[in-house]
Amino acid sequence: MDQIMNAYLEKIDRYLRPLPLSERTDIINEIKSQMMELKAGNCLTSDQITERLGNPKELAGAYLGESLSQSAAFSLRRLIYAILFYCLAGLGGIFILPFTTILAGALLVCGVIAPVSGLVKAAGFLMGFDVPWVSFQFGSWTAHPLLALPLSVLLGILLFLAGKGFWKLTLKYIQVVSSRQRSVHSV
Repeated sequence: MDQIMNAYLEKIDRYLRPLPLSERTDIINEIKSQMMELKAGNCLTSDQITERLGNPKELAGAYLGESLSQSAAFSLRRLIYAILFYCLAGLGGIFILPFTTILAGALLVCGVIAPVSGLVKAAGFLMGFDVPWVSFQFGSWTAHPLLALPLSVLLGILLFLAGKGFWKLTLKYIQVVSSRQRSVHSV
């Protein structure tokens, strides 16, 4: 084993400190044998092997979760395992996914509503009546109804693109988490 793989194993060992020494040793030996198989069978470099295994913190979190789920009895140690597992593996999803998903949907809807509102305001002005509940206002400045149409279309495009960007970010996050989970289970 070279320095890169040893450093990787040491990081995992640190994250697995709450586990008993015998369990930690078993896990480290299992990961070490998987590393050796990858090195021999696929002719991968140490960097490629550690990249394939993923973030040591997440891998350790997966092992903590597995250790936690194997026994149904309550103990303070198991409670600490559960807290550590969710801290290592789950809190990102609790905050990131709702934020990006809700923001994506809201921005996409606003991206459609903005040009329609500008069209309603301009059409009302051209027909000779005022639509007071629709206006394009920036600070204390209010746009003329005919100027509001191109401004609202531009704003709608920007909001729609931002919504699509947040949606892509949501999908990318899900893809990364899924691939990490698959790599943990396939290794």
